[in-house]
Amino acid sequence: MLEVVQMDRNMMLTVDEYMALRRLIDSERESEGAEEQAKATKPKRRTRSAKNNDKKMSRALAQANEELRKQNGDLRKGVTQGDIMTRAHRIRKTL
Repeated sequence: MLEVVQMDRNMMLTVDEYMALRRLIDSERESEGAEEQAKATKPKRRTRSAKNNDKKMSRALAQANEELRKQNGDLRKGVTQGDIMTRAHRIRKTL
């Protein structure tokens, strides 16, 4: 059984006692977090629309890359990766 000890508010701790107390508190927090995390490890199911959007975005990225890259795979002059993503988002809307 645990015993409750009343402590004086003006009590001083040595550095070693303070560090031992901090380690104890931290270890309790870690074990509590581990228990909570074990309960919440069930992954969320992907919705049908999210799956469809991912498939469309995959096709759109392939098409945008084909349009904005050279035959050897380099980006065309003046085109950035952001331009490719912008184009892919536009293409996805039309798919």
